[in-house]
This record gives sequence, C-alpha cells and structure tokens, in this order.
Amino acid sequence: MPDFDPDREPQAWGSFEDAEALARWSFMRRTPEQRLAWLEAALKLAYASGALRPRRPAAPAQDGEPA
Repeated sequence: MPDFDPDREPQAWGSFEDAEALARWSFMRRTPEQRLAWLEAALKLAYASGALRPRRPAAPAQDGEPA
C-alpha cells in the first residue's frame, strides 16, 4: 500500500487501497463537530429504519421490589 499523504487528495477510483486512502483522507479533513454530526445523523437513520432500538433506562425500583 502506498504511503498516505493527508495533504494530497487521493484518486477517487481504482483499487480497494485507493478507496481506503480516500476514506482516510476524507475523515482527516473533517472537524470533530462534523464527525459528531455525521454520527448523530447515522444513529437517527438507524433508529428510524429499525436497525437499532433506542436504549431505555431501567425503571426505578418501587417500594418493596428488588432493584
């Protein structure tokens, strides 16, 4: 695999290694805020499609019931 240069845009076509280099390059050019926004959008899509179910906290124990 050729060396990865984050300052030079890799070609967008070619081998699997080219695609991996493009993904790494694209990731490195995003800010933490952009990465978080992408993650939130991906989670919303996963919840909407049913691929993930939202986690629900356990109900608080009532008097006399074990926790």
